Amino acid sequence: MIRVNKANPCPICKKPDWCVYSKDGQVAICARVSEGSKKRCGDAGWLHVIGPDTGQTKNIKFKTSKFDNTNTPKPDFERIASDCQERLSDRQLRWLGESLGITPKSLQRLCVGWDGKAFSFPMYDENRKIIGIRRRFGDGKKFAVKGSCNGLFIPQGLSDTEPLFICEGPTDTAAALDLGVDAVGRPNCNSRIDMTVRFARGRKITIIADNDAVGIEGAKILSKRVIECCPEVKIIIPPPGIKDLRQWKQQGLSKGWHNNGS
Repeated sequence: MIRVNKANPCPICKKPDWCVYSKDGQVAICARVSEGSKKRCGDAGWLHVIGPDTGQTKNIKFKTSKFDNTNTPKPDFERIASDCQERLSDRQLRWLGESLGITPKSLQRLCVGWDGKAFSFPMYDENRKIIGIRRRFGDGKKFAVKGSCNGLFIPQGLSDTEPLFICEGPTDTAAALDLGVDAVGRPNCNSRIDMTVRFARGRKITIIADNDAVGIEGAKILSKRVIECCPEVKIIIPPPGIKDLRQWKQQGLSKGWHNNGS
């Protein structure tokens, strides 16, 4: 167990002292809050399960690896994604939303699930077929189900005609959805350029870059490609000191934030 501090306060009471949490970020012992706890842990406080729900059904079993783009037979990603969605509890969804600063509704639009050890986000090709699943653990580490191909994070209910915002990863995509725009996410700033171009064809595009050298360069490379088939392309970079769109949203965006791209 790790003791909380100012940089990493207690996930239950939000205080920087007295409490502890597990290395994987899924369990905490809060010295102040008893409501919602599993049990009392002596003088240390109350045990809270903030990630997995130990009362749920058995874990989904599959191997985890870095992205595998070989020609080996692929798992049934549609079934895995559906099973993960069914296993996600309301409590886990709320916890993930609170920890990321994102509404549960936007996470649900991205079909987030739970496989027993990690949160799952399906990845799609340009035809909206699931070709892989990203796993996000409680400590923020990310892997993929073995056999996955990198793909786009495409929310449900996406318009086919409204301006499209292109983000990095599922959590920035969810932040964009919270801000009321149509958005999809790339797996990272340098991958799936051709797939993104095919999906975005014919639409007005705004690329949201992470505020670092790699993110900005990746946005510029994508913009040069997508301009060939889109009537309008803009790039927006968060202001100095802000890493990405999700952090920018947490710090408050002014009305009309997306009208300032170049």
